[in-house]
Amino acid sequence: MYTWMTGLRDLLAPQPRVHTLVTARARPDRSRRTELTSLAPTASPSDPLLRLCLFGPLRASVGGQVAIDEHFTRRKAKALLALLYLERSRYIPRDELIETLWPNLHEMPADSGRLKQTALVLRRALEGAHSRRTGWQYILERGGTYYFNTQVAYQCDLEDFEQELQHAYADRQAGEAGAALAHFQRAFALRRSELLPEFRYDDWASSHIAAEREQCLQALEDAARLHGARGDHNRAIELLKCAAREEPFARKRRSAADGMAVAQARQGRGIARVYPPA
Repeated sequence: MYTWMTGLRDLLAPQPRVHTLVTARARPDRSRRTELTSLAPTASPSDPLLRLCLFGPLRASVGGQVAIDEHFTRRKAKALLALLYLERSRYIPRDELIETLWPNLHEMPADSGRLKQTALVLRRALEGAHSRRTGWQYILERGGTYYFNTQVAYQCDLEDFEQELQHAYADRQAGEAGAALAHFQRAFALRRSELLPEFRYDDWASSHIAAEREQCLQALEDAARLHGARGDHNRAIELLKCAAREEPFARKRRSAADGMAVAQARQGRGIARVYPPA
């Protein structure tokens, strides 16, 4: 059993707890990143912008022209793009990619050509005008390893989301609640759906999806606390309901339940619970 008093104590605490930002990927190894960037083609002002959308069905556009969307039938090519982007701080060996993307083909030889063909399909989808002679720009290969070129002009909704949350927590630490809430709101608007839903059952994606979801749940609760502290209990309740819906079958988020009970009680609605009592 638990009571709403715990949530009330958290909501009214004078100093919010320090938030450690959890990202859906490992932080880059800067020494390794230097090695990568020193070898990769760099962007020029005339290069088209590559835009990746990872929330919802994976989409990629180049120079405003859609290259990959939900109608793109080569699922492994889409998976390769997402994996190389999420692991963009390192080279990924060919054997590791084969084992990751084709986990049930244990006896497939490393030189079967399956990965090379998949990479070629992906490259042609993203930059059909290029070739081996002119040089690929986005998906690079070196010594039997592959990596996503971060030196090109690109933008991704996941990075935009993370950046907004970083600004939100920096403003909260500085006591700028209004600015922090504005950044939280922009972050939530960017997250139009869950991360990579079409790959939710793939082992390579599951850890990234789980980490991003936890990050979002934490942000929803922290934004709700800020709204509650400012007296905007309707918005606090709305955000906590979003947090409860985000993880309906996973572990019970008792802080969200208690926080909602607090906000409702302070509005005179009585104590309501999001989840059944433990």
